[in-house]
Amino acid sequence: MKTPASWIELGRLGAFTTSQVAALVGVTPDRVASWLSGRPPLISSDLPSVAGRKAISFEGLIEARAIAYLLEEGVSRRRLAGLMDTLRRRYSEPHPLAHDRDLITNGWGVYELDDGKIINLLNDCYTADAIIRPSLVGRVEFSGGRAAWFRPYPEELPLVRIEPARAFGRPVVVEGATVPTETLASTAALEGRAEAADWFGVSEEAVDQAVTFEERIAA
Repeated sequence: MKTPASWIELGRLGAFTTSQVAALVGVTPDRVASWLSGRPPLISSDLPSVAGRKAISFEGLIEARAIAYLLEEGVSRRRLAGLMDTLRRRYSEPHPLAHDRDLITNGWGVYELDDGKIINLLNDCYTADAIIRPSLVGRVEFSGGRAAWFRPYPEELPLVRIEPARAFGRPVVVEGATVPTETLASTAALEGRAEAADWFGVSEEAVDQAVTFEERIAA
């Protein structure tokens, strides 16, 4: 891939800054940046840096969501780094947790639900089912086993999603029409929310969600 000249061009390719990923998965930017470092790193960086800043792909974003969940549930950073290294080598994939995996943990091991069975991802052994924890936050839809789109705040902002096939991967509101959240929010700031809704053929609720989303990831 040609090295983008700026963050604007990189954004058009569906990339995210560490700050944006942090806001989308509910952690600090420093934590996300730390996941891109280390040997092995928790997230494999598959995009070039721009102006000295790390860039994260859509699949990296989906993987960050899984990593944030597993760390919060008590899996140690060292153990998780070993798991990521194992999975990358096993599946020859830079982002193995961006695939359709139903993950659970007991704070020590990391397991995958597979056809009603529970598999320890570190050794491929089946285990008992007394370790179930809540599923990953944020709704991801998969197509062909890969993440197709991500709704980061499904309860609060159900119309907002991130989908590589739409708007060059920029966050969008999907409500009949598909409109980038940035476009709706900037239009609302200039013309008002009612005008923005009328202009793009969406509801004022869709505009409100776009504005809230943009404020959240800019924080």
